[in-house]
Amino acid sequence: MLTPLECVARVIECDNGRDADGYRALLHPQYRSLVHGAESTVGPDAEVASLERWWAACSDVHLEPLTMVERDGLVTLRYTLDGTNDGDFFGRPATGRSFHVENCTLLEVEGGRVRRAYRYSDTLGLMTQLGIIENAGG
Repeated sequence: MLTPLECVARVIECDNGRDADGYRALLHPQYRSLVHGAESTVGPDAEVASLERWWAACSDVHLEPLTMVERDGLVTLRYTLDGTNDGDFFGRPATGRSFHVENCTLLEVEGGRVRRAYRYSDTLGLMTQLGIIENAGG
């Protein structure tokens, strides 16, 4: 069985490698994710479908871990995402713009699989860089 840190490292490898089957295998059958405290996906299939939409919207997206620490099965992952919006972005046409954002996700690992993910992302920064919303800072 994978340790929590090994599990999260494999999740990152599968994400960067566009390995949907490998990613799904690392998710607990009772997987749930929350984004900014609101439930986002329930179940491994829903999570992988959401991830595949993200990959289609930003085919070159790359997750670079900055910090990974674990305590009692809870892994804190601080990371950057870099990529280009070259596909449909959740109902919006591709902008062709690049982005760089720093995010943090907490992952509960149980039995070598991710059971729950709590994501906190720089959505405003992402949307501003993609030109979907105006730069609020001027």
